[in-house]
Amino acid sequence: MKTIIKWILILLGGLVGLTFLAGAALYPAGMKKLTRTYANIPVETVSIPSDAEAVARGKHDAIIWGCTKCHGEDLSGSLLTNDAILGTIPAPNLTSGKGGIGGSYSEADWVRALRHGVKPDGRGEAFMLNYSTLSDQDLGALIAYLKQIPAVDAAYPAMRFGPIIPIAPAIGLVPPAAEQIDHGAPRPADPVPGATSEYGSYLFTICTECHSTKVASEVKDWSQEDFVQAFRTGVLPDGKPLPAAMSSKTFGEMNEVELEALWLYLKER
Repeated sequence: MKTIIKWILILLGGLVGLTFLAGAALYPAGMKKLTRTYANIPVETVSIPSDAEAVARGKHDAIIWGCTKCHGEDLSGSLLTNDAILGTIPAPNLTSGKGGIGGSYSEADWVRALRHGVKPDGRGEAFMLNYSTLSDQDLGALIAYLKQIPAVDAAYPAMRFGPIIPIAPAIGLVPPAAEQIDHGAPRPADPVPGATSEYGSYLFTICTECHSTKVASEVKDWSQEDFVQAFRTGVLPDGKPLPAAMSSKTFGEMNEVELEALWLYLKER
């Protein structure tokens, strides 16, 4: 028995040692990705409207594209995590209040950050979602909304990476948005809103934050009414509750046309 325990301890010690060595090798590679700068990113000229209808559309986009998930309903930011293992990860205050970035961002800064995942100083946004597929029309409306949101005073600690976080991008998990984006790609075309598979394809990017296209197989037996009701009520056709992320305001904010378009796109997959 003592011999068995001895070998188990030796194996466990070896695994711990290998894990440590792997982490030591991957950490600097991950940090290089997380702290990379992107010089001379081309910033497109995007028309930023100012009418009430466009601002309302921008607010709608801020919700369905997930801005409010991390930055809060009033976009004043939040502290996503703050511990010794993961580190300190703030979602910045996007308003023009004290501690916010809204007062210093120009329209070009917003375009660079949202379409390219790059800050005004050239550093990549480490944990921002990939918004490069937003059309000029939706991007312009979103920026119009961001420019006029009420100022909120909210400051957060500076970002600090713990020993675990950098390992993820080093092995290809959760890479910074700027690393995933083809910065010279043609600009996304403005979609024609409607209950069409084409519009659903455009909106499906919202779902790919968590899902692959395989999600289509999960809803293949649902009717359109089942699909819409699931997001309206937070209850699946079998009576089980939707996961918290799925029953969030992101999908509850979607209108009937958007949900029908998503439904049609998924049915064709």
